[in-house]
Amino acid sequence: MGCTRDAILEALENLTADEFKKFKLKLLSVPLRDGYGRIPRGSLQSMDAVDLSDKLVSCYLEAYSAELTAQVLQDMGMQETAERLQKITHKGPHFVDQHRAALIARVTDVDGVLDALYGKVLAEEQYQAVRVEPTNPGKMRKLYSFAPAWDLTCKDLLLEALKNTQPYLVADLEKKS
Repeated sequence: MGCTRDAILEALENLTADEFKKFKLKLLSVPLRDGYGRIPRGSLQSMDAVDLSDKLVSCYLEAYSAELTAQVLQDMGMQETAERLQKITHKGPHFVDQHRAALIARVTDVDGVLDALYGKVLAEEQYQAVRVEPTNPGKMRKLYSFAPAWDLTCKDLLLEALKNTQPYLVADLEKKS
């Protein structure tokens, strides 16, 4: 999963010193999705390309960090670099879409996943609608019924919840990808 981090790093390393400084400045003012905070200005200013690419991925997860980096590059007028980054980082279907059937059948701690998603991805009504289902596969099917309205960030949050509650299942499915 280091492909995104490497692609962001490559894009940042190809900036001149002035462009890199401008990138960090624009990063402080670009609109962020709900639920995401800014990297503090003090720590941001002292970062080199390696540190910044790591910080972007750790703060914003892989998909959103690539999207955010491309957005800042576009705002700087560097469309070609932004498009190159988007091509490299745009993969096939998201993990949770690709492994839908296996996740429905094999997730055993659905309540732990729901707790991680509550308030971030799921509203109270959605949370309760999933909880009321009698079986884990039924709960996962109900959870997936809300997925068409989700963006990449929501899917990333589901994946993070699955990694935290079902690490061996996620590792097994990643091997099969």
